Amino acid sequence: MKNNIKLILANAGDWITRNSNRNSLITLTRTERSVDGKKLHIFYTVIPENQERPAHEFLTRHVDDIRNHVKKKMKNQPPWFRFQLDTGERNRERVSDLLDGTSESHGDIPERLHK
Repeated sequence: MKNNIKLILANAGDWITRNSNRNSLITLTRTERSVDGKKLHIFYTVIPENQERPAHEFLTRHVDDIRNHVKKKMKNQPPWFRFQLDTGERNRERVSDLLDGTSESHGDIPERLHK
């Protein structure tokens, strides 16, 4: 099962790379399967963030083309899938940035206490 998911992500990513307009970087980050196993949500991030809407429209518009490309590369039928913006990844990046920023900015704490 995990190999099928990796194959789906690799082939969907390949199609996106070949057919996107290069105004943004779309990265497939993770998947979630439905309880019955028939549906797959593929999560993605977009850089820069102001291109999230056009990227979502692109992926939604071409989901059938992407699925057909994936089908050609797999031995068995892939599950139905849809794309969803990975806001959890964006939030994780923001927390990481905030933590990185606090290590450089010590506020009113004397520098000698940080050594």
